[in-house]
Amino acid sequence: MPDTVIRVAVADDQPLFSSGLRMLIEAQTDMECVGTALNGQEAVALTERGHPDIVLMDLRMPVMNGLDAIRRILAGPAVDEPPRVIVLTTIQRDEAVFHALQAGASAFLTKDATPDDVLATIRNVNAGHAITAPTDSLGLVHEFARPQESPRREAALTTLSPREREVFLMVARGLSNAETADAAYLSEATVKSHVRSILHKLELRSRIHIVIFAYENNLVTA
Repeated sequence: MPDTVIRVAVADDQPLFSSGLRMLIEAQTDMECVGTALNGQEAVALTERGHPDIVLMDLRMPVMNGLDAIRRILAGPAVDEPPRVIVLTTIQRDEAVFHALQAGASAFLTKDATPDDVLATIRNVNAGHAITAPTDSLGLVHEFARPQESPRREAALTTLSPREREVFLMVARGLSNAETADAAYLSEATVKSHVRSILHKLELRSRIHIVIFAYENNLVTA
């Protein structure tokens, strides 16, 4: 048994699908399922009760949709760090998925994803690693992100060091840690350290939010 077990909650209004995810999660030695929810309201309550590290969240559910549930979960009071959310969707290029990422979700999975993809995404998101399908996520940002006219645009990067600004722009363009390290002549460990600092200084949750932040502030273009 590993020292740290990833606690996962599943929110989906299809009982057969959520039961399958629960069985997949429970079969892993480094994961446990803290419960399932059939709508967004149940998902919020489950998160408050079960304190998961990861929430797998369907967007189209009754009573409360997944997007509103994500906003409630990430804005609500939390003793520790709020969970990371992975969106479940049937449609890859869906504006609702982009809005979920914009609201704080860390990644998304289509419902035809393989079990290996599901498990890899849970582990990568929990560890704060790069999203597993950057091309798909970048495509969503390119299609739906809109530059915002705000004072934040001009001052967006002033809190970052010159090296951090360099790394920020590479991540915003979709480069992995390895690609950024190679382009900037840095070690991957140093790149990871810079990314953590960037997320903290800009109050962002994950790498995909660096991409969204950059496009909305017109700091990079498609």
